[in-house]
Amino acid sequence: MTLATVFRNALGTVGFPLTIWNLAIDRKNKVKPPGQIVKTQFSEVHAIVSGEGPVTVILEAGLSSISIDWCYIQPEISKHARVISYDRGSYGWSRTNRKTMTSLDSVEELRDVLSALKIDPPFILVGHSFGGLAMRLFASMYPDEVAGLVLVDAAHENYYVKNQENAKRIRQFSKLVTFGHITSLIGIPRILNQKIGRKFLTQEHEEALKYVGYTIGAYQSVYNEYRDSEISAHQLLNAKPLPADLPVVVMSANKQTEIWKKNQLLLTNLTDNTEHIETDTGHSVHLEDPGVVIDHIIKLLKKQSNLS
Repeated sequence: MTLATVFRNALGTVGFPLTIWNLAIDRKNKVKPPGQIVKTQFSEVHAIVSGEGPVTVILEAGLSSISIDWCYIQPEISKHARVISYDRGSYGWSRTNRKTMTSLDSVEELRDVLSALKIDPPFILVGHSFGGLAMRLFASMYPDEVAGLVLVDAAHENYYVKNQENAKRIRQFSKLVTFGHITSLIGIPRILNQKIGRKFLTQEHEEALKYVGYTIGAYQSVYNEYRDSEISAHQLLNAKPLPADLPVVVMSANKQTEIWKKNQLLLTNLTDNTEHIETDTGHSVHLEDPGVVIDHIIKLLKKQSNLS
């Protein structure tokens, strides 16, 4: 148990009336999971599986995000292939006993889920933001199983390495997620209307976010994931290079910082078969302009179909 978790529990005890109020709101707002719960060695993982076909598209959400982030993408891709999205750690409707939340943990958890669901390769991996690290690590560790990789304004490992360029930003965001974790039991983030999750969802999924966006597990997961982000970065730095001929699509949002854009250019050199697409959107490309993501996933599916 981390010191932050000890403080959270102590604050929850001291502020007991607020804790009871917060948990009661959670129960009142509870929404049934749209997918299924898959039991693994360490977790109960919420996964949404739809469509069918010889190729499976895996959708990996970003930091502080969950399966319903793909509400525009998954239904369309399901017309062409089997698709799976899921909630990492204790985000969304998942619950885990894992003590760490690195990219390697995500790969291992995802492998357990695929095994439990009896889903076999080939896979097309799609990762948004921080989720791109896990998808790249998966592709590095299991190259024979991966038919393509789509990085949706995905983070580069350099973004999470503590150095002079990143120190201030990392320190500020670390304080933010730590505050959210420590005060989550007594409902301070709820009072401040600071829920976990992204904008631009459909109304149906916005309602679900009122529940999953304020759970204690959500705040603990974003805290754990960001706490372990530099470990994840080094896992990528030490990973084997991707196969030179692996089809990769790098989608970069134009409405980003110069540091982020510089790191995006590094991703365009992942393989000899990498295509770079720039979108006139903010960071949530898959929610702001889902069509461009859908089109490029379908292109990879068609390419795989021609090769088979």
